[in-house]
Amino acid sequence: MAVLGDPSDEGFDDCFPLRTPPSSASKPKAVKPSTVLAAESQAMESLAQVLQKSATPQACTHLALALLARVPAAMLRLAMQELDRRLRRDFVDVLPMDISLRIFEFLPAVDVARNVALVSRQWYAVATQPHLWQRQFRAQGWRLDGERWKMYCSFSCIADTDRALLHRSATQIASAFTTASPGTLAPAIASRRSMYALHREFASLYALEADGSPLMGSLAAALTLPVPWRAPSPESSSSSPRTCIIRDPASLGRFSGPNRHVRFCMSSSSYPPQPQPLARNLQHLHSLPARRQSKPVDWRGVYAEHHQLLANWREGRCRVDRWESAHPESIYCVQFGRDNRVYTGSRDHTVRLWHLSETGSQITQLATLAGHTGSVLTLQADDTTLVTGSSDATACVWDLATCTVRRRLQHADAVLSLRFSDKWLVTASKDRMLHVWRRDCDYAHAFALPGHAVAINAISLHGDMLVSASGDRTIKLWDLATRTCVHTLDEHTRGVATLDFDGIHIVSGSSDRSIRIWNALTGVCERTIANAHADLVRTVAFSRAMDVVVSGSYDETIKVWSFSTGALIHKFRNVHTSRVFKLMFDRTRIVSCSHDRSVSIIDFAADLPRARLLL
Repeated sequence: MAVLGDPSDEGFDDCFPLRTPPSSASKPKAVKPSTVLAAESQAMESLAQVLQKSATPQACTHLALALLARVPAAMLRLAMQELDRRLRRDFVDVLPMDISLRIFEFLPAVDVARNVALVSRQWYAVATQPHLWQRQFRAQGWRLDGERWKMYCSFSCIADTDRALLHRSATQIASAFTTASPGTLAPAIASRRSMYALHREFASLYALEADGSPLMGSLAAALTLPVPWRAPSPESSSSSPRTCIIRDPASLGRFSGPNRHVRFCMSSSSYPPQPQPLARNLQHLHSLPARRQSKPVDWRGVYAEHHQLLANWREGRCRVDRWESAHPESIYCVQFGRDNRVYTGSRDHTVRLWHLSETGSQITQLATLAGHTGSVLTLQADDTTLVTGSSDATACVWDLATCTVRRRLQHADAVLSLRFSDKWLVTASKDRMLHVWRRDCDYAHAFALPGHAVAINAISLHGDMLVSASGDRTIKLWDLATRTCVHTLDEHTRGVATLDFDGIHIVSGSSDRSIRIWNALTGVCERTIANAHADLVRTVAFSRAMDVVVSGSYDETIKVWSFSTGALIHKFRNVHTSRVFKLMFDRTRIVSCSHDRSVSIIDFAADLPRARLLL
């Protein structure tokens, strides 16, 4: 029964109930997050210790996978980053530099340059180390010419003021060439001491053509060659005037004027020449080398340029420079060396000396040697001596310091080929004889080697081993120490016109239009390139290190072949317009001469200046 006034029957209650706080016995304790993390870490460490002591790797793997399956997707990224960090340990960061370099050496050089260097900064630092590229360079069997590198680097250290002094000195000499009197120009140039002092300065200027002046290059070419004195013959009187001939100074750079052929005569009383004001005006050049500083070799850059050079040979990328009318008649022989000096012998009875610019774009005539009465058919030169053979049946030994004939050696017929070493000079003739002369005994005749049935067209000398090729279709290998014939190679079907020999292999070219590669030790023909040309193969040269054979023919072409496979690499059609008589090559260019009276240079390093610093 409800009590009147009891609000509970009205269906609502407007009074807040009184809530008493729970007793302390029923209130839960708050747990700090740090305490939870510490407990979880302790539990994980205990679990890790248990797994490390008793669990197998397979069990650990299964447990890890089970735990990853319970991890929320948002947290998997953090787990993957941690796993990636642990799995990707960069050995370059951990290992010493020397060990990292040794590892990189096993990688292809192209990959190191193009890909490895892009991985990270640490990898880039290792991939650009000079020692790495120096080892890569030497592993290929390549060598750097240290002297030429020093000259190349030294010029970059010359101050602008020094370059201006050099240019002013060159201007003085240029004016002297056109206005000199016998008392100024000839003594200044002829002085061997002054020549030596100027040589390194102007040679480095010429090699780089840094100031872009053809005048500097031309003067360097003139001054690096010993003066072409036309000394009197022994039969002439000692009181006769001595003559210095400067051939065609108008061709030296910017020279021009009426004095195209200049002849200076001095009385015997003025010889040897004394220092003159012109030489004294150049005395500041002597102090320049002391101000130069050395520069380390950029091995990476040198390797890259040499790699590009090899690609140019394979793909035929080159620049062809052709110098028309180098002689008024056909040019039968040519030689050039690392000093950029070129020698040519012609049907006009003369030998001409040239200087080829480092870029190959200019060639400067230095002197003309006239000592034969017939065509100059063959020649060879070193730093001090030039030997020429002619159709007048003589071989002349020239002293390049004076440009005079020291000895004249006689044959019964035209001298078709010659070669010399430190010990021997061998001449081959149309008279079917090989004559051997002793260089260390003032070219005294040592002995003769008969054996060929007709004219001997070509010879090659390596140490005491001599190879001769004849129109009788045979090639003979001789031992000069025992004066005996070791092998006779007779697989050509027509006369053998040319050959090259490196001590191990012989490469020959013939009228049968083939090129054959022989093993000189066994006498076996290892490879035959049949129908190599459409006409007689007149000249060949090869390099096993470069794996190339270069040939020139009467069909007016020059071809590059693979030495190891005999495959044709490239064919040059428009280098000459007539028969190719002789060619030589080095790592950067092919120099050839022809019946068309021209000298041609096929340059594979036209845009690679440091490639010419290689041996």
